[in-house]
Amino acid sequence: MIRRLALILLISTTFSIQIFAHDFWVDGYNSSTFKATLGYGHDFTPEKIAEDRVSIFEPLVLIDKDLKSVTLKNEGENYKYISQKALDDGTYILKSTYKPTFWTKTVDNKWHMRKTKKDIENAQYCQLTSSFAKSIINIGNDTNDFITKPIGQNLEIVPLDNPANFKVGIPFKVKVLLNEKPAKMAVVKGTFKGFAKDSFAFYGTTDLKGEVEITALSSGKWVLITNIKQAYEDQTCDEVSYTSTLAFIIQ
Repeated sequence: MIRRLALILLISTTFSIQIFAHDFWVDGYNSSTFKATLGYGHDFTPEKIAEDRVSIFEPLVLIDKDLKSVTLKNEGENYKYISQKALDDGTYILKSTYKPTFWTKTVDNKWHMRKTKKDIENAQYCQLTSSFAKSIINIGNDTNDFITKPIGQNLEIVPLDNPANFKVGIPFKVKVLLNEKPAKMAVVKGTFKGFAKDSFAFYGTTDLKGEVEITALSSGKWVLITNIKQAYEDQTCDEVSYTSTLAFIIQ
C-alpha cells in the first residue's frame, strides 16, 4: 500500500535537515545561455565549494529527450556552470555526482577526507560516501515523459510523471531505485524554497515497489532527498552511504 503523506508544515525541530549541510543538489535556468548551479551548502542559495573538495564533484551534465548529453562549462565561481547557448523548449535532466569518497572521524571529532581506518590512528568511524543529484528542467510547456525512466545513478529518485504536470493539492508519485532495483521502505524527505530553515516539509517511506505518494501544498522549487546506508565490505571502513536528491518546480 502506497503511503499517502502530504507535504505539510511540520514543527521545525521534528526532522533535522541534512540536505543543505553535507549533501548536494543541482539547479538551472534559461537566460542568454542556460545557467546551472551545483549546490553544496546550507540553503537554496549556492555557496562556494571548498577548494579541497571541488575535485569530488563531477561537472554538471545536461541530458535531453533523445538522451544526448552535454557537459556544461564551469565559469566564475566553482559552483557555476553554463551551456554554449540557451535551451530550446523541452524537458531536460541536469545531473552531477559526488564521487565515492572516504571520510574517517578520529576520537578528537575531526574528519579526514580520503582516509580509511587503516590510514589513521585513533580512528573512530569511517564512511564511504557517494551522492547523486538530479534536477528536472522544464522549458516552455513540454511534458515529455523520458524523465520517468532512470538514468543509472546508484541511488536515484525517479518521478513517475513529468513535474510540469504536478499540481498543488494533487498527489504525485516518485520511485526510489538502489542499483536500479526498487528501494523498499526507504525514507524520502522534502523541502521547498521559503520553507522554515532546518526542517523538512515532507517525510515519507517507500512501499514494496519503491514508490511513495506526495501531495504538494505549496508551489515553488522543491528538493527531495533519500539516503541509504550499508555495511562496508571489510574492517577498513564501517559504512557505505548513498544519498540522492531530485529537484523540480511545482507551478
